[in-house]
Amino acid sequence: MMKFVIFGEFTLTLDESQIQLYPVPCTSGMEPNCILDPDHPCCENVKRETVEFKNGIMIKQGNSAIISLKLTFNDPVEEFIFDRIRNELWRNPGPHVKVIRSPEEGYQISFFLITEMVKTKDQRERLIAYWDDFAINIRQVLTDGKMAVNKFVRSRSETLRLG
Repeated sequence: MMKFVIFGEFTLTLDESQIQLYPVPCTSGMEPNCILDPDHPCCENVKRETVEFKNGIMIKQGNSAIISLKLTFNDPVEEFIFDRIRNELWRNPGPHVKVIRSPEEGYQISFFLITEMVKTKDQRERLIAYWDDFAINIRQVLTDGKMAVNKFVRSRSETLRLG
């Protein structure tokens, strides 16, 4: 069980068994992602499950899932930096986690999962550890980003001063 804490008020408790997904045999030869294609004939009768958390939600259906997180920012600069980070994670994903370009409405980041990513208990625990580290690292990244912006503004303001 993982307790995910961001910005002092964000908590998401997630057990590895909750992110287990199940293959959906497909008669057409191309396995769809049920969560994205619920009307596909192979996914129509696959149950959709929603698990809500204080600051997050997981929607899963058969062989795929979306986990969305709601984050609180201290100011618009943090929000801007986070948006840039989320877009970069979407453009250059790692092998174990995929970020959706536009998060689900009302959330700041959404992750897409397929069965290959969470097939074993080890994979699921590694993904949970990733989110745990993400919570710690994003706070530091935002702090570093704000410091870089402030340093840039101070250095450039020299060229704009009169006198």
